[in-house]
Amino acid sequence: MNGCCGEGSKLEGASIALVGNPNVGKSALINRLTGVGAVVSNYPGTTVEILEGMCDSCGKKFRVADLPGIYSLHGKSEDEKAALHYLKSNKIRAIINVIDATKLERNLFLTLQLLNTGIPVVVALNMHEEAKNKGRKVDAGKLSRLLRTPVVEINALRGTGNEALIKNSFKAMAGKKSKGIFSKSGSEAQLHARAASIASKATRMSEGSAPSHGEWLDRLTTSPVSGIIIMFAVLGALLASLFIVGGGLANIIGSLFGTYAAPPLLSTISLVPNAVVQEMLRFMFVDGINAGLQIVIPYVLVFYFVISLLEDSGYLPRMAFLLDKVMQRLGLHGKAVIPMMLGFGCSVPAILSTRVLPSSRDRLLTTTLIMLIPCSARTAIILGAVGVFVGWQYAVLIYALILALIFITALVLGKMLPGERMGFIMEIPPYRIPDAKNVLAKTWLRVSDFVYVAFPFVFVGSGLLGGLKALGLLPLILQPTEPLIVGWLMLPAAAGITLVFGVLRKELALEMLIVLGGSANLLSFMTPLQIFVFALVAAIYVPCIATIGVLKREFGWKKCISISLSTIVIAVLLGGIVARLFPMLGLLS
Repeated sequence: MNGCCGEGSKLEGASIALVGNPNVGKSALINRLTGVGAVVSNYPGTTVEILEGMCDSCGKKFRVADLPGIYSLHGKSEDEKAALHYLKSNKIRAIINVIDATKLERNLFLTLQLLNTGIPVVVALNMHEEAKNKGRKVDAGKLSRLLRTPVVEINALRGTGNEALIKNSFKAMAGKKSKGIFSKSGSEAQLHARAASIASKATRMSEGSAPSHGEWLDRLTTSPVSGIIIMFAVLGALLASLFIVGGGLANIIGSLFGTYAAPPLLSTISLVPNAVVQEMLRFMFVDGINAGLQIVIPYVLVFYFVISLLEDSGYLPRMAFLLDKVMQRLGLHGKAVIPMMLGFGCSVPAILSTRVLPSSRDRLLTTTLIMLIPCSARTAIILGAVGVFVGWQYAVLIYALILALIFITALVLGKMLPGERMGFIMEIPPYRIPDAKNVLAKTWLRVSDFVYVAFPFVFVGSGLLGGLKALGLLPLILQPTEPLIVGWLMLPAAAGITLVFGVLRKELALEMLIVLGGSANLLSFMTPLQIFVFALVAAIYVPCIATIGVLKREFGWKKCISISLSTIVIAVLLGGIVARLFPMLGLLS
């Protein structure tokens, strides 16, 4: 089956919609159908992610959309509302309902609702091999007769059964639309009862079947003691891979860029007669590209690859399950642990990953906390400035202060933000060996989406700062902030310029401080207390311009500006308090 790329950055409408519960294999199926040609977009008016692409099969091209995983068409979550609206407002000619054979009864509850939409439905019976290993044999033919709709056995990861699935979908498109074979007025209890009855009739149990693979691992990774230990080990391995593999890639790319790409770029830019334009182009096409290739892409690439591995293996839902009680006490959803964990690597993919949360309230609260989490660039400032020149114990103290700030912010906003708290409902899939093609496809889609969102802001911001620097306007613009920088934060005046550059790229704040200070030894022009305050402020205020761009895209300008300004206010207030409190306590005086 050949996939073909989608047309444009966003596809309008779809002929076939993939619908099903979370973790039933829809993402793997659309990757097989469209290759890497799927496009991520948001359903208008929501933050719900829709994956759309073009498929070329049986000599026909058609659009296919992967709707978010849902349990019902009539639920309260944004995912469920958006899925129903999408089916109603788009020209969907057929629905492929992907179901998990190991959880047939639960999945059929949604199937019965889909059969009442009037849109032809073809059921894709996935994971039937796993069901057989658990002692359950689902009879696809009998299930088809009971539902009065085609049922096709598939293996979404391997791509088997897809040809038959598409052929049945074409037949469904050509046929008459269903009027709904089940009563629309049936209550949830009646639908659950029908689903249980159909599942029972279509399933044959076998005696003495081998236990499912990974059951012992499931118990080990979800128990309160061993599960927590394993979780911290996994988090440690994730962060280690970021700094070791990501850092190694960054060094290699940086070296190659500096050796082969930067010199010809600089030579070409030097031919431009205008000095201001030269500086703008240098910032955009040398500093900007280098920032993306050396600083951003390696970490984001490694991060998404590891997360895709953990996701496809089935471990991430178990991590959320373990931390749900802690998250609930902070007013957060259990799933929030995943985006917050991503925040230690890069704020941009962390904010994008909040789309997995069930409500706009949870997304907004989690995103606000992500803005305070030290990403890898802010970690570079903390370790490179405080860790080297002040002491590792004070670097740890900055992390402690930020974690306390995150905890307090979560408690306060958790009570203030309007909206209903969504209960923790998450499908726990069985452990599986990740499919290499699926992992690479998901990694590519996520990285390309990140590049599309972040890089325009990096280029524009780089060019703007280069122009201001060339025109000599930066000192003039920052002069009004001297009372704040020098008077309140008690930092050198040059620190104000570096903090502005830090909006473009966090670690650039430290680099510019060294350049403007005239020495790589910060102690030659700053006191230990000033170094600590500088690193603390730089680690708290709005991460970078790419993050601002993602905030605007996900929440709009109003919330973007509110969150960004809040982090700046908090950073400045806390920095000034520490600058005065530490000497009183005999610290760094």
